[in-house]
Amino acid sequence: MNNAVKEAISELDDTLNEFIKCSEEKTKKMETNVLKNENNRTMPLSKNLDGDAYGKSDFSEYIRKGTCDFLKKSLSEKDESCGTHFIPQEIALRINDRLKLLSPMRAISRVITVSSNSVELLVDSKMPDAGWTSKDSDEKKETDSPEIQKIKIPVHEIYAKPLISQELLDDAQIDVEEWLIAKISEKVALLENEAFVKGDGNEKPLGFLEVESEDAEKREFGKLQHFYSGASGKFSDNSTAINVLIDMVCALKPIYVKNAKWIMSRSALAVIRKLKNKDGSYSWQPAISEASPSTLLGYQVIIDDDMPPLTDNTDSTSIAFGDFHSGYQIVDRQDLKILRDPYTSKPFVEFYATKRTGGGIVDFDAIKLLKFKEKTD
Repeated sequence: MNNAVKEAISELDDTLNEFIKCSEEKTKKMETNVLKNENNRTMPLSKNLDGDAYGKSDFSEYIRKGTCDFLKKSLSEKDESCGTHFIPQEIALRINDRLKLLSPMRAISRVITVSSNSVELLVDSKMPDAGWTSKDSDEKKETDSPEIQKIKIPVHEIYAKPLISQELLDDAQIDVEEWLIAKISEKVALLENEAFVKGDGNEKPLGFLEVESEDAEKREFGKLQHFYSGASGKFSDNSTAINVLIDMVCALKPIYVKNAKWIMSRSALAVIRKLKNKDGSYSWQPAISEASPSTLLGYQVIIDDDMPPLTDNTDSTSIAFGDFHSGYQIVDRQDLKILRDPYTSKPFVEFYATKRTGGGIVDFDAIKLLKFKEKTD
């Protein structure tokens, strides 16, 4: 082998080594950034440090290594059509519990779980007449028949794709199950709550703010009742504000009053907290304890950042009041799926998690809306 060839091989070897060194440095730098950017929080610690190096959970083994033993030992199954796996029931329940804490609408609405792609509900749009009978007479007055309406709520797929480095997955002190539950819950809760409030129903749940409404007390089926603030993006004055809020409370039927709640944006709350009664006291009362939350006219106030912000000279529906447990139905498909992908985002591992959920109004008398705009005839 002549000197020219030896020099060429040596130069090529040096170039290759330099490339490998640079690649390793970039990889370590990326992993360090992920560690720093985990929402500036410490990773949850594993509760199984005294057992196997990676804990005793088969699902944890799947998260860390991609092994599928948990499919045979747990209630999970594999969806052969796309290579995803059903998340174990225990983990799915923990995710749903976390969603309820993160999503204001999920916390106050009725939630059911189904195994189909939609649910159909029969609703009485007109209550049937009733009367007293007499044992001395067989004659009974004829009563009106109820009017049955069918409401169909389809479920739609929502996904989350949290990323983590393999280095963190290999760390026995990190509770990877808790990390995955937190990440999936946070990402899904943000999207689904927005849809429950203002989703257009196109490949997502139908939000209650997207339902038609009118200011008449008696309305055709399928419409909510709304009230006016008297001015665009604000109340016309303090007196009008108190009166319209009282009107909303009194417009709600007695069967809904017990579970009624206010839901509003933070900017709307800023205005509400400044309203005063004639005696100078504030209509809004702060929370005394966790068991006694803040109230407006005696009813709990829920803050939802997906409600439209209140801005001067901009029409919006920033406040709603009612029994959301009776009025809004959330439908969950019972299966949650996950796919572990160590290739797409190398050197990180990507988890593609999906769930199906839907939502819609099922009782149009249970929820009242407040439109911040001037009433026009």
